[in-house]
Amino acid sequence: MQPNKTSPLAMFGQPLQYLVPIFQRGYVWTVERQIQPLWTDIVDRAQELERYEAIRQTAEAQGAPHLARQPRRHFLGTVIVTEHRAGAIGEPTTAEVIDGQQRMTSTQLLALAFRDAVAGMDDTFLRQCMDTYTANGGSYRAPHARFKVWPTNAGRKEMTHLVEARSFEAVCQAYPVVTHGVGKSKKRVPRPLLVEAYMYFYGVISLFLRGVDFDEVEPPEAGSLDALLDEMLPEAGHDVDRTLAARWIREIRHETAPTLPRHELPILPERIQLLTTTLTEYVQLIELRLGTDDDAQVIFESLNDRGERLTPADLVRNFVFLEATRKNASAAALYDQHWRDFDEAPAEKGAVSKSKLFWKVDERQGRLTNTRLDTLLYHYVSMRTMNDVKLDHVFEEFKQWWLAGKKDVDLELARLKRAATVFHAMLLPDRSTRLGRFAHNLRVLDSTTVTPVVLFLAERLGSGSEEFMACLKVLESYLVRRTVCGRPTKAYNRIFPGLLKRLSEAEAPSAALVTEHLKGLSGGETQDWPDDTTFQKAWLELNTYKALRTAKTKMLLEALELGSRNDVHHESAVLPSAALHVEHVLPVAWEAHWPAAGDETAVMVRNHLLHNIGNLTLLTAKLNPSLSNSSFDVKRPEITKSLLALNAHFQRPQFNQAGAVWDEAGIRDRARDLFAVAKQVWPHPSA
Repeated sequence: MQPNKTSPLAMFGQPLQYLVPIFQRGYVWTVERQIQPLWTDIVDRAQELERYEAIRQTAEAQGAPHLARQPRRHFLGTVIVTEHRAGAIGEPTTAEVIDGQQRMTSTQLLALAFRDAVAGMDDTFLRQCMDTYTANGGSYRAPHARFKVWPTNAGRKEMTHLVEARSFEAVCQAYPVVTHGVGKSKKRVPRPLLVEAYMYFYGVISLFLRGVDFDEVEPPEAGSLDALLDEMLPEAGHDVDRTLAARWIREIRHETAPTLPRHELPILPERIQLLTTTLTEYVQLIELRLGTDDDAQVIFESLNDRGERLTPADLVRNFVFLEATRKNASAAALYDQHWRDFDEAPAEKGAVSKSKLFWKVDERQGRLTNTRLDTLLYHYVSMRTMNDVKLDHVFEEFKQWWLAGKKDVDLELARLKRAATVFHAMLLPDRSTRLGRFAHNLRVLDSTTVTPVVLFLAERLGSGSEEFMACLKVLESYLVRRTVCGRPTKAYNRIFPGLLKRLSEAEAPSAALVTEHLKGLSGGETQDWPDDTTFQKAWLELNTYKALRTAKTKMLLEALELGSRNDVHHESAVLPSAALHVEHVLPVAWEAHWPAAGDETAVMVRNHLLHNIGNLTLLTAKLNPSLSNSSFDVKRPEITKSLLALNAHFQRPQFNQAGAVWDEAGIRDRARDLFAVAKQVWPHPSA
């Protein structure tokens, strides 16, 4: 075999056709599982390249070009092909794809989408370059001989359309959205996976070339069904992905002619160059070319015969125990002591998974889902390397870290096992403990990027120490205040690795050091820790229930409930075992029993304050609609039946009087009272 480092565009730049053997399966990559993560990795490299160029220019201007660190290449994988065979007159030079046809086909779809995305540019040279990557020049007997990739029978029709259409609109017309049946039996026929992948690439590439982040969150259009549901039933939109990428996926699956977001913006030439450079130089493939003595069929069978992809956990386990064997350690004894639990521990009762083993249960991490063990290793390797590790690179990063210094297998496995104990507690939070409450809140906030910091602090301070608990309080304050103030989370993958490095350099990490680091972050709203003034403004003005959705609102209220308790009036610092429900004191359907607030402006103010934290509470039993929408004098006694500290507010004397009302002034007063609790629960160092 002859290995060759290359890139997708470099491979397609050759006058060559890659043939997928007829015995291989058809195209099976899906947008969610493979295409979207592939694009995310490409964009990550492009952004890193963009940052590098900016730093390089500054460094060169200062006479220190060595300070600019060149971006790392993204390894896309390996493709195995036969020797290149020159064709007869009128036939192309070809190579059979023995392994890696899915990634090769996908990158050709990306090239086709790139070609069509820039087809309208007034740049003949650019269009000719794109043609180089998507079609072989010259004259051939068969039309398909021009194609760079010729798939199995299952995908040849689609590939022909995609290459020859030369426009996104023509592809949409060739593959319209089709439905069969009516009523409940109505079913939508999905577009072929090849077409769907091309359409996804076209959309996200078009956004990238216009300088738009495909992860940008977009509110629903005014008057749309989503907007109406958000207004009437805020919880209906819970967990709906509002990013432009998600909107585009919905468009290509439900609309014959999808509308590209931000299509009115111009394409930026510098972004074309950035993407081209990324795909040419910073996305890497290994091409293994078989020799004449290599049996392609035997190799293919050995690679694909009933095998499953090796997970990061498989690779780490094999690597570590091979290292133990090389050092003459007892691999069997080490396995029994440190690893057996990862392979055999039973799942908790009621686990929502087909697996009966705890560490094999699937766990969501961002857009991707992996086993709990793979997710643990992702966070553990991030903690050890203090880098923003990609899920697909866990083993590579682990191996580099391991080989960077002499490692004691017994010691390292023991450290991994202790980290697993903390991570286990975070996966199944016991909310009677401070770590359990923090872990629950972290999952609700979907801020798992802080997990490596927690593992590090637990290792250095001890998971039961007061200093560790103080650190958790600081981290939670930073995350909750930013959430309430509507701050973006995109910079977290830089903030927390930076914090890790700061902590690792200290003789003894502490809550004071965590506080100092987070408070000292620059970069405005992308990294700041909102002070009391900023926090209070957002707290009093936020349309809490609509902005944060049910889960985050409930998390805030539960924390306020515990923060409102004291040793005199409440014996327990634990929430009730009964499920808690968020209730609007002034109901969403307030018009029937609650006096009108005045003119149209006053009604708008009421409808806004309706969802503010001051109008929200928790109940152990959900009120039925008739009670929930009743007047205040009927509803208040139902609320005060609860023994929750949050509801003590409604037992105040002014509410016991005849004709007592609950209105905008009452909502604002209670929001201020709750803020006094909030700034104690989530304190800021400036206070």
